[in-house]
Amino acid sequence: MRNGTDVYNYKDTKLAKLDLNSKKAVGSTIMIEYKIRVTNEGGVAGYAKKIVDYLPNDMKFNSSLNKDWYTGDNGANLYNASLANTLIQPGETKEITLLLTKKITASNMGIINNTAEIAESYNDLGLQDIDSTPANKVQNEDDYSSADAIIGTKTGEVYLYILLTVTTIAIFGVGIYLINKKVLRKI
Repeated sequence: MRNGTDVYNYKDTKLAKLDLNSKKAVGSTIMIEYKIRVTNEGGVAGYAKKIVDYLPNDMKFNSSLNKDWYTGDNGANLYNASLANTLIQPGETKEITLLLTKKITASNMGIINNTAEIAESYNDLGLQDIDSTPANKVQNEDDYSSADAIIGTKTGEVYLYILLTVTTIAIFGVGIYLINKKVLRKI
């Protein structure tokens, strides 16, 4: 990692791992972009009136980076109502984005678990969701989701270089020995 900004993209939507250069990790600031997808899995069109994100420890929210998000009264929850007037048809998915930052210290690396959930939903028929309750923090319901980011430091690079160097020297040494043995036998 060099001074400046590095961008990493992850295909796995539930887990990301970032190993920072140990000499430059402390004092760095990381920014994680969460893409929250809301899918209507039911048979009736409806609205996701409000999405809640349960802000992870040590993560910071900046309203200038997140125009559709706001902080709740307790400061620990973030809310987004940008889909409140968007009708989501059965099987349709809508996506919202949340950017959070974290200042890295020697003691706050590790797993960052971020969770989000539908806080309020509505449909024109007044039907309730049959398999989840909004904003109840129950992890096995389909209106709740989480993603983990693992922040660590790079290890093993020095050992890898040493191992490669020793192996290369050993191969050359064995080669020279075999050549000398064959050459010396002929003389």
